[in-house]
Amino acid sequence: MTSAQVIQPFLAKISLQTTGSAWFIALCILGGAVYAFILYSKETPWNKSVNRVLATIRFVLATLVFFLLLGPLLNQTEYFFEKPIVVLAVDNSASLPSAYDSTDFELLKSKIDRLSSQLSDLDYDLKVRNLEGYSSSFRQVSFDQDATNLQALLKNIEQEFEQQNLIGVVLTSDGIHNYGLSPEFMNLNYPVYSVALGDTVPIKDLSLKGINYNKVVYEGNRFPLIAEIYNNGFVNETVEVNVLKNGTLIDQKSLLLKGDQQVNSVEFILDTEKAGIENYTVRIVPKEGESTDLNNQRNAFLEVVESKQKILIAALSPHPDIKAIRSVIDKSEGTETSLYLEGITTDIPEGPFDLIIMHRLPGFNDLPQWLSNALNTTNSWFITGTDYLDNINALNEVVELSTFGQTDQVGPNVNPNFELFEIDEDLQSRMTDYPPVIVPYGRFSYKQAVDVLLYQMVGSVTTQRPLLAIYNSDDKKSAVFAGSGFWKWRLQESGLNQDPEMYDELFGKLIQYLTTKDDKRNFRVSTTSNEYFDNEGVEFSTEIYNELFEKVYDYDVDLTITDAEGISQEFNYVNSASTNYTLSGLAPGIYRFSASASVAGKRETAQGTFSIERLALEDINITANHQLMKTISSNSGGQFFEEESLDDVVEALSAVDAPSIARSDEKLRLILNNPLWLLLLILLVSVEWFVRKYNGSY
Repeated sequence: MTSAQVIQPFLAKISLQTTGSAWFIALCILGGAVYAFILYSKETPWNKSVNRVLATIRFVLATLVFFLLLGPLLNQTEYFFEKPIVVLAVDNSASLPSAYDSTDFELLKSKIDRLSSQLSDLDYDLKVRNLEGYSSSFRQVSFDQDATNLQALLKNIEQEFEQQNLIGVVLTSDGIHNYGLSPEFMNLNYPVYSVALGDTVPIKDLSLKGINYNKVVYEGNRFPLIAEIYNNGFVNETVEVNVLKNGTLIDQKSLLLKGDQQVNSVEFILDTEKAGIENYTVRIVPKEGESTDLNNQRNAFLEVVESKQKILIAALSPHPDIKAIRSVIDKSEGTETSLYLEGITTDIPEGPFDLIIMHRLPGFNDLPQWLSNALNTTNSWFITGTDYLDNINALNEVVELSTFGQTDQVGPNVNPNFELFEIDEDLQSRMTDYPPVIVPYGRFSYKQAVDVLLYQMVGSVTTQRPLLAIYNSDDKKSAVFAGSGFWKWRLQESGLNQDPEMYDELFGKLIQYLTTKDDKRNFRVSTTSNEYFDNEGVEFSTEIYNELFEKVYDYDVDLTITDAEGISQEFNYVNSASTNYTLSGLAPGIYRFSASASVAGKRETAQGTFSIERLALEDINITANHQLMKTISSNSGGQFFEEESLDDVVEALSAVDAPSIARSDEKLRLILNNPLWLLLLILLVSVEWFVRKYNGSY
């Protein structure tokens, strides 16, 4: 839609060129002449005149064939004038119809349509663009967009008409910008003639500006939901706010509105029920005198997770390390910690567990049977201390430690080649100054191929002895910290940096890695997000692995989408290495998906859920912002016009000295692509054959 309209070309230049040397053309002529001479130099049944005609036809035919084999190109250059371009940029958001009654809005559209016709009559190349794209005329524009991004609209026009004869943009808008970067400080290379629409007088209205809530909640937990209500014209009045689930009222509150054109908040504490995505509707009960109630309702979509991750800390005795570990774990909302102290805890902690942290265990005594059984199937982290190393060596799968009956004090040194997760660079430099921890002094050996996170550093001397090593097997993960006393590191972080955030991040990532189970499925399908707006496409990420666990592609995937009413839609796509499958056009609501594919002779399946929410930015504020329109025009060197002054826009643009620009268009075409040459060859062959046949030969 951005190509410029042109008037009739005023000059054209045509030239012929080949990929080879021009001397090849002489060879083509010579070849044609030799071929015709050889064929028609011998005695013939017809007279010499006919023979000369046949030789000439064969000469032309052979020369043309030889020449066409060179792949000649026809270079055609046309020179033309490009008309001045004017873009009518239409803000077709839903806030504009809301500011008028139906009759007035139809009248407004008629005025803009007339403006479009008048601009075309100025002998300009007029383009009509809205928030979505280009239209052939203004009459095709629908005012239904749920968000307004004026910055993107104007910036796209600048890019689309770069180096073209664009003399200005007529922007018709109410100035309500609610999505993307602000256009207030834009620098444009063309003037904007803005036409201000809508009403700048604030109308009496209540709107649900936003809902704040946790996107992920654990099953059985209560969660807060805060509704933000924008008030305009109802100061010191009481409003009712309802929360509904599946159409059923579950909570309601009254709110005394304070401050005009201000936001008032009301908080609800709600319960979760079952795992999955749940939809809560927050609604303001309409009050008498409201201009519209379209902005009185919003949906909250949250994911309810089945259960928290369970971590067991089993220790030989109370120790500051345990306090430091619990402080890290308690920062994560999705974890639950149990504590077992040998000889002190009487009740068996309830499992199963995602991770067992063994602090200086097993000690002198044997482990309880329930703990031994749990270690066989659970990810583990051994903090060895310096005693009972033989018992610890028998249980851990990472390293073998031995001692000469002595201990050593060492600091941490981060392995620069560690890749299991990222470590903050500032933390790496700080760790060199951490106080030393107590480790066993002796020999060590790796039981498996491990990833070392921390090496031991004696004073300022780095060693290759592991301080913290990690092993990831096919069925579980395990780590070993060779020693104890890292609680002092957290204390130093707090003392020197006011917050142990970096320490907590390091050990938090370690615990998160150890509690996460690796996905060994050969077929995986998931959405890139759990929540989408209705103007976005739902993107499905697909991973398929063969028996060697190598990624493979070009498999047929069947996808079924089911909405909350149980209505299903079926789709099919092929997984690609470069792009994800995207599905657009789904209505707001909660959806379940099921995907399947045949992998290695088996039918594999994957399931999940996602939600789509309506992007209702246009409902929040319908008060026009003409000051923004003035600023855009002023910054771009354009002019500002009121709705009543549409004729002045035409006068302003007609006064612009905008001559047409002379341009050229060069086209390079392969001669063989023109069917006329084929017809010419057929004609020459046919004429030669007919003459020979007529004169008694072939």
